Amino acid sequence: MLWLYLIKLKSDALEDFKKFKVLAEKQIGMKLKILRTDGGGEYTSRDFETYCTNQGIIHEVKAPYTPQHNGLTERRNRSLLDMARSMLKEKKLPNEFWGEAVNTAAYIINKCPTKKMKDKVPEEIWSRRKPSISHLKVFGSISISMFLILDELNSIMQLCNHS
Repeated sequence: MLWLYLIKLKSDALEDFKKFKVLAEKQIGMKLKILRTDGGGEYTSRDFETYCTNQGIIHEVKAPYTPQHNGLTERRNRSLLDMARSMLKEKKLPNEFWGEAVNTAAYIINKCPTKKMKDKVPEEIWSRRKPSISHLKVFGSISISMFLILDELNSIMQLCNHS
């Protein structure tokens, strides 16, 4: 299962990790035991290390500049970024929509089969229920909020009632 938190500053990583930890532990009913990260400063700060120690989490830091030691993660990241770039390029959207594209790619990846899981998808393994994909639309499609339409209709009706 792929989780994605978009952060503006690397210093936000600890707070988002705390949110993720609570979410994951409540959903699965187990405690997080090991966290494996790259050597990025956002994961090696004193505060991050202290938090992991206090929570009983073993924090494994892989050697810097050795993506080959974390092959699955690197391949998953590449797929995620390739999908996001493709979606933006196909719809000729500006980079301002990067976060939406990456979030959408992660959402799709969690609903796609993998070689290792055979007949199940990551979301199904995690939630123990088969996910639906009937609600998916083409990325970048124009959509209209029903709330806006209802608001406009309500305004028109009020004008009609006053005249």
